[in-house]
Amino acid sequence: MERGAAELLEIQDTCKNVRRQSFEKLCLSVIIATNMDSLDDYDYRLPKELIAQYPTATRGESRLLVVNRESGELSHARIADLPSLLTPDDALVINDTRVVPARLRGTRIATGGKWEGLFVEAAETGHWKILSKTRGKIVSGERVQLMDRWGTSRFTLTFESKLQGGLWIVTPDSKSNFVEALELVGEVPLPPYIRGGKMVAEDLATYQTVYANEPGAVAAPTAGLHFTNELLGAIAEQGTAICNVTLHVGIGTFRPIEVESLNDHEMHSEW
Repeated sequence: MERGAAELLEIQDTCKNVRRQSFEKLCLSVIIATNMDSLDDYDYRLPKELIAQYPTATRGESRLLVVNRESGELSHARIADLPSLLTPDDALVINDTRVVPARLRGTRIATGGKWEGLFVEAAETGHWKILSKTRGKIVSGERVQLMDRWGTSRFTLTFESKLQGGLWIVTPDSKSNFVEALELVGEVPLPPYIRGGKMVAEDLATYQTVYANEPGAVAAPTAGLHFTNELLGAIAEQGTAICNVTLHVGIGTFRPIEVESLNDHEMHSEW
């Protein structure tokens, strides 16, 4: 669905005239005013050549769009400019979740067929919740031999029960905790628009924030990838408070939207 130029200009004027509203309320008011609840309303062309396949050589050099909440004015800056944009009255909240190597590859023991999966989360019982992808039908009790990144067999998964949305409860026969086990067999869970999801060795470091601490995410909180320890130090030195939260990014970031109205889309929560 395409919107007319006059309507877009009206939206821009509305944004510029709003004073002292939170950016969240501004976005919500624009969406409500224009009935942007249809998936088609968000269609736009993004050329593949503009999707970065590798990070910048130095973190902090990425571009930053700045919105003046009082005037609605937009300006362009760099992530490295944040110390000049923040004040001692501000608080910077960072997500210290750590991405686990959640992409799994292996072989179905019963058929010899190739198998792929995505670790979602681990339970205190030792069971894992995973997404499973393979030709043919997996049945309860079936086992998969997991391989490491070099093709060496490591340990097996036994499929216990199937859940909705392609999810399974499985039991790993590894005696290690889920973090250590995934370090053995997992790959960095890159999104498909980055090199088709295929990792390189450098991704183990670059697809992780410098302050990542609590393992559990299956995708990076990508805004945080641009920060360096030096930048965080400069922000703290000027008096801006830096607060930590832990929100593990889940499978919702990989799930396609399969409904026409966004009101009907089930959004998976972080945990």
